[in-house]
Amino acid sequence: MVHANEYGFLPGNDAEKNARALQAVVDLGGEVIVDLPGIYDLSETVEIGDDTSILFSKGVKIRRQKSSTGKTGVLFLNKGCDTATYNKNIRLIGLHIDCNGVESDDSYENSRLVGLRAQVGMIYVKRLVVEDFECTGLLHKDYGIQISAFEDIRLEHLSIEGNKDAVHLGWGRGFVIRHGKFRTYDDPLALNAFDYATSNTHVGWIEDGLIEDCYDLPAGSTTGFFCRMLGGAWCDWQKGMQVQHSDTVCHDGYVYRAILRPDGTLHTSNTPPSHQRPGEIKSYDGICWACVRNEAVYDCGCRNIVFRDLHLQKERNIAFHISLNYDSYARSYSQGCKPIPQGNLTFERISVENKINMLLCSNYPSEHIAVRDTDLKDTKIDFRAARKIEGLSYPTVDLTLERVNRKENSIASDEVHRVRLIER
Repeated sequence: MVHANEYGFLPGNDAEKNARALQAVVDLGGEVIVDLPGIYDLSETVEIGDDTSILFSKGVKIRRQKSSTGKTGVLFLNKGCDTATYNKNIRLIGLHIDCNGVESDDSYENSRLVGLRAQVGMIYVKRLVVEDFECTGLLHKDYGIQISAFEDIRLEHLSIEGNKDAVHLGWGRGFVIRHGKFRTYDDPLALNAFDYATSNTHVGWIEDGLIEDCYDLPAGSTTGFFCRMLGGAWCDWQKGMQVQHSDTVCHDGYVYRAILRPDGTLHTSNTPPSHQRPGEIKSYDGICWACVRNEAVYDCGCRNIVFRDLHLQKERNIAFHISLNYDSYARSYSQGCKPIPQGNLTFERISVENKINMLLCSNYPSEHIAVRDTDLKDTKIDFRAARKIEGLSYPTVDLTLERVNRKENSIASDEVHRVRLIER
């Protein structure tokens, strides 16, 4: 156990001096304690390695400042992010961040890893715990917490406010998000197995999770959903294929994503991407490709997740959305693919406490969904095929309702995305 204050991490110090001091003590590993109350200015990324805990005592607040280098990045980051090396056994306890008008430079040229944009980023991590986390003042680019390429993470007692996503998960397995209060303009919870290429570090399945006792707090305006589950499917690279920003391909056992202007312009790809270091970007035929996985995977989505004891206090059009994205920023479906449906999703004791038009909506192939012990009130559950996408097939959704109070015609579908309703 070491005390960071004894290493020069102190309230009143300038932001760069504090960054050097905290990094020096964190590099020692083990348990690091910050127990002198006060506001600590911090400007540079603090990198955390294996078997390291940082415990912030009551009254300690981290206030972001801009980096003197002009390239402001993630505030707390694991050391293995750059090299695709898993870090293990990291704990952040009692971290309270005031964003103070500072966010990452999210351009792919300056980002540590394309798609990384958060106050706390953990990429390639196993056995992570974040407890008693508070973040205020999120701007328009950074998420509060962003985690991808993960196994076994637990996030508890969260309070996050601002404009961007509160918790943004990418590819990973085994997670708990519990006791959270969120007031964000964008999605409080983003389970984005797929996303824009500059918003996600990876593509891959998000599975085996529990989200419980969380609040979508009321706010004056909003976009997005309380929780979004975004999936995708792609194919092998082919000579002469037309690609736009965020298009995804497999080639020679690796997954690549196109980094272009998000204006919908199509570019002809005649040379396959062949670099093989995850995170590396190279240009072929004027198309920048980011290598994002060193294994051949062809689809992604969310499965085996329980949502329990959630309080929907914010007025929204849709609370939970099982999404397919198809616009100038990203096409999460490539023609001719057969995506694995997102499913095995359970919603228990969902409390509708404001006007919400649709509790659950899906335009992505889905299956095996259950809703239990919930009063739908005036909300609906709606399944619709994505528009203007040829060749995409949808299985019939098995929708199980157990002890659900609902109005007539509260379950809707179209002739493509059909529902088999089971009521108990």
